Amino acid sequence: MDKELKHFYDLSIFTIEDLDVLLHEILKHTRELVSCEAGSIYMKEKDYLAFHVFQNDALTYENIFKQYCNIKDLQLPLHDSRKYLAVESLELNKIIIIDNAYKTTGYELLGVKEFDEIFDYKTYSIITVPLIHPREKTKLGVIQLLNKKIDNKIGVFTKKDKDIVSMISSFISLSISKAQNDVQRLKRLNNQLEVANKKLESRVEKEVKENEKMSAIIFHQSKMASMGEMIGNIAHQWRQPLSSISTIASGMSLNIEMKNFEKHQAITQLKQIVDTTKYLSQTIDDFRSFYKVDRAKEDFNLSDAVNKSVSLSIATMSSSYIKFVLNLDEKLTTYGLRNEFTQSLLNLLTNAKDALVENINVEEKRYIFIDLYKKDNNNILQIKDNAKGIPTNLLDKIFLQHFTTKSQNGGTGIGLFMVKEIIEKHMNATISVSNEEFIFNDKNYKGACFTITF
Repeated sequence: MDKELKHFYDLSIFTIEDLDVLLHEILKHTRELVSCEAGSIYMKEKDYLAFHVFQNDALTYENIFKQYCNIKDLQLPLHDSRKYLAVESLELNKIIIIDNAYKTTGYELLGVKEFDEIFDYKTYSIITVPLIHPREKTKLGVIQLLNKKIDNKIGVFTKKDKDIVSMISSFISLSISKAQNDVQRLKRLNNQLEVANKKLESRVEKEVKENEKMSAIIFHQSKMASMGEMIGNIAHQWRQPLSSISTIASGMSLNIEMKNFEKHQAITQLKQIVDTTKYLSQTIDDFRSFYKVDRAKEDFNLSDAVNKSVSLSIATMSSSYIKFVLNLDEKLTTYGLRNEFTQSLLNLLTNAKDALVENINVEEKRYIFIDLYKKDNNNILQIKDNAKGIPTNLLDKIFLQHFTTKSQNGGTGIGLFMVKEIIEKHMNATISVSNEEFIFNDKNYKGACFTITF
């Protein structure tokens, strides 16, 4: 007996944090101590006793499962103590022993008898023990044991059995109280974790939205910053065709007034006007497609993208006396956002043009070199100028957001930042910049070289 009792005084029982596991352990060892066939534990919750665990050696596993399903939601109201033995035991803080459930006159035991009838079981002896915290006097629940076994026969619970359960009930109550506190602490921690997770999710969602909003603003600013340049390009590309249309129309009008109208000549001149307007229309289409935002990546030819960027900027480049020197491998392709890539090239060309206009006199040669070639299984695109290069202390800063050397001229510092964003995030490529010295047409030059590696 001392060896069996030792289990309840072993501090390892306090390490069981799962309340149901602990209750099953308690019920199992209590039944072994007093040698009984079955038992249950009810825990106090608000104003009722709630069923928690149930054990019965005489029932089949199937009937045990059925019994569990029948009583798992059982609640015994604490205000009805005479109806339920467990309730009276807890309310009066008293161990109650019944020798024969069917011969006692003190209790109706309707629930016991109903259970026996359903499962063809016979309840005789009962001992019901309240579980009270020894220090705080908190009512925790009730442990109820059925059918004392003596030499494999049903007997009655003795005074010794009562003393044993009375002795261990305090320790049982302490272990249950600790497990309940652990459960409550775990619930609080889980609640705190859920609150923290919700706050974190909210913060992450807010940050993502802010970043998306900021990216959208930056991208829009980049578009707006380049729009003035594009409008200038359109103006340059339209000026000569519009002048041609005006000249042809004025000539036809003068011939008609002078009665010098010739049908064949008029048809030719009208055809020239139609061809010129088609050119103007194509120019609008080219610039409109440039401002469309790509949503789907695609395979496209790199040399076509370069030529498109050159054609969109050729007017302003010509007016600034800048010449292109192209060396393009027309077979190379890549995968990404075509229009955004075209914008990136235009930003690089615009930066090169600004550097050339600022640093190279109009009497000197102004060049932009574009080379496209394959090297070590990589496609390489280089855009180089002869504008004397970038100050060494600025080379590491020019791709930073809001960094600009043109603040006095309205520069925002978003052009090259957006170029890097598009190249690295949407083109699966890298971009770098360096200063290079080189020879062209037997003359030495120095300039900035932007290298895009696919």
